[in-house]
Amino acid sequence: MKIILDNIVIVTTDTVVVGFINSSNELEYTEYKAYDGGFIELDSTKTYTKEDLIKLLASFVNLNEEEIDIIS
Repeated sequence: MKIILDNIVIVTTDTVVVGFINSSNELEYTEYKAYDGGFIELDSTKTYTKEDLIKLLASFVNLNEEEIDIIS
């Protein structure tokens, strides 16, 4: 059996589930539940690129850019 598909992403109001086919041909998934969050006030006089926002969010939640993979 051969299954070809991109990552599966399921989003609800309080959960995100990401699934993919792993090297053992199993559907593997990770579930993320909302437990905290907030907002970052942006400068309304500035134009932000996607890369700017990724860097800002990563720094705000204390992640090093080298340690993250961006899925979009």
